[in-house]
Amino acid sequence: MFQTLIVASLAASAVAFRPASFARPTLARVSMSAEGLAGESAPFGFFDPLSLSAGKTDGEVKKIREAELKHGRVAMVAFLGILVGENANPLFDGKITGPAIYQFQQADDLVSFFWVGVLFFIALIEGQNILSGWESVSETNDRKSAVAELKEDYINGDLGFDPLGLTPTDSDEFDALRTKELNNGRLAMLGVAGIVAQELVNGKTILENFAPVAV
Repeated sequence: MFQTLIVASLAASAVAFRPASFARPTLARVSMSAEGLAGESAPFGFFDPLSLSAGKTDGEVKKIREAELKHGRVAMVAFLGILVGENANPLFDGKITGPAIYQFQQADDLVSFFWVGVLFFIALIEGQNILSGWESVSETNDRKSAVAELKEDYINGDLGFDPLGLTPTDSDEFDALRTKELNNGRLAMLGVAGIVAQELVNGKTILENFAPVAV
């Protein structure tokens, strides 16, 4: 399952990162004021009923968007992994079965220090993000702050990884693609939360829950 998740993460996120030749949009196009950001969609438009973005600085809004993107990407990969792992798991000689919420524990029982490999994979991605997106310790100290900020010219979610060259170079098309990614990520977060809750309730795989109503 771990190898499946790695492959799936690379494929699902390929269009999320720009290639080296990407024509970076102007800073005006990636302004971090909450209203007008990529991610607004009909019929809701700018949706913030609890006013969580009110009074936030550009840097704070940028951090919130970074967190939303990361959680959305993880959720999309998780949803893919749940479906594959529960229904067509080609790894571990078929010894890992049942609801996805228990498959990590099964893998850890079969492979010593499996969790270490997972943490290492996560650390590689997060380490790259820290180097490319976050200001250095000296820059944080120069601002006389104890909290680091994202770099001003950093575009949320940009890890410089797009081996298939799928990221548009046009700013409008790039914003449209970011909105699609955000919306898919939001849907995936809700979907995975629902799947986890349902599997905890009755201990069945998600497709087993649809079996009684299958045509």
